[in-house]
Formats: sequence, C-alpha cells, structure tokens
Amino acid sequence: MTAPVLPDDADRLLRTAAGRCEAVAVRSVDREGRPAVWEVLGTDGRRLFAKRHKNALMHHRETAALTHLAPSLGPGRAPTLLAEDQQALLVVTTALPGTPVITTPLTEAEQREAYRQAGQLAAGIHAQPPTDAPVGEQLPWKQERERALARARDARLPEADIEVLAQATRIEPPRFPLAYCHGDFGPRNWLVHREGDALVVGVIDFERSQAEAPVRRDLMRAMLQLTPHRPDLREAFLDGYGRALSSAEWAACRAWAAIDCPAALRWALDHHRDEEILGYARTVLELLRRPAPTL
Repeated sequence: MTAPVLPDDADRLLRTAAGRCEAVAVRSVDREGRPAVWEVLGTDGRRLFAKRHKNALMHHRETAALTHLAPSLGPGRAPTLLAEDQQALLVVTTALPGTPVITTPLTEAEQREAYRQAGQLAAGIHAQPPTDAPVGEQLPWKQERERALARARDARLPEADIEVLAQATRIEPPRFPLAYCHGDFGPRNWLVHREGDALVVGVIDFERSQAEAPVRRDLMRAMLQLTPHRPDLREAFLDGYGRALSSAEWAACRAWAAIDCPAALRWALDHHRDEEILGYARTVLELLRRPAPTL
C-alpha cells in the first residue's frame, strides 16, 4: 500500500516539531474528501498526528485547549501540542495510546470503568478556569428555540416530533456559570488502552472546546444521549464526576437536548446518514415524549 503524501506545509511543520517524519495513514478527511488528519511516524519511532482545521475558530479552540487545558488532565490523558501554524490552520500533536471506546470490545465492567474515568476527565475539564477559552455562542432563548424548530422542519421531522421539541423548549432552562468544556465529549473521542490489568482512558479532539455551561453539551450528552438505556454507565460517569446533577441541571440538560436534536439530525443526514448521531437524536426524541422525571 502506498504511503500518503504530506502537503508541503504539514511536512515543514512536522520537521520543525519532530524532525523527519513519514506519513503512515490518513485518519480523517474533510467534506470535500481532502485529507485533514495524518498519522505520522518520526525517525525516533514516535507516533504523531498532523491535523488541519476547517476554519480559524476551530484552530483557535484546539490550540487554546491543548495549551491551557490538556496539561491539567495529567500525563497520557490528552495529546501534547508540539507545534501549530495559525495561517495554515495546522497542529502537530503527540498520539495517545489506545482505541476509541465506541469501537473497542469491552466487558460491561470495563465499560463502567471507562465511563467512570470519562466522568473524572469531564470533572477535570470543567474545573479549569475558562479565562483562556473562546466563549461559546450565547443567543437569547427565543432565538435558540426558533432556530432549532426551523432546523427540525428542514430535517423533515414529522409534525408530532416537532411539537415534542416545541413543548420541551417552551420554557427557558436555568442558567449556569461558564466553565471550560470539551464540546464533543463522548466515546468517539475517549481513547482506552490497557496497562497491565488496568484500563486507562484519555480524551482527544478539542476543536469544539470553549467556555459554556457544562449542561449545554458535555453533561447533556452524557446524561441524555449516551446513557439513558444504561443506568449503570450513567451512575459510573457521575461517580467519576464526583457528584449527582441537581434538578435544575437535569431540566437544563433536557431543554438543551431538545435544542441540539435537530442540529444533530441535520448533521447526520449531511454526513451519509451517520448512524451514531442519528441514534442519539432518536434517543432524545424518545425521552422527550415522556414527562420530565421528578427528582
């Protein structure tokens, strides 16, 4: 198999960061099919990644998080930034060992341990001062709601489902202080490997990290998209997170899940019917059809 060819700007940045490197695989492509993430091997045997962001905001988010946030998570828990080129929208990082939790065969006990460690990582991320993080979009609730319902119609959801979303977003949810958040925190971005008999979980892909309320995405996704059918995983995540969620946080997660659902559907349909994301959207709709639980 022919090795992929690195673009000149990526090759230059890699040489600056780590000397001569050889591309061994393309790990991601953009919407036009162009390589966006390259796995490379240095002459010293190190695995590295070169990544080109699709816009300046994503580049800023990832470089800020890798600089100010990732080191606080501990050795081996997040990639290390080795070099970046703002003009070319490129970063070079170390490679974490392991494979994504979503594709790794794990026993149920190992899944619980992975979710427990993910909860610990989420707590570590949310505990960091958000002063160096880009601030996420903050629209008036009425505008968020109108945009979500428009997206639901654009995705051609049945009117009954649109009404479910309309009811779930009728009342503005409680607001919470901003925290540093990952923004795409889930088992696709959790890497797991074994050290002897122990599992070790790390997190990658910080291009959506920003300052926002944790209930907006990180906690909403863990509670309402990932674990509704696995209460043992929800319990493990919260055990790692260090606390249960308040009733106000649950209410906010539910409302934000309804806002997120149409965007997730639209994204999945635009990306060859991505079944993982479609599954999250279906799960949220199923939950929203039921009355909100009393805590």
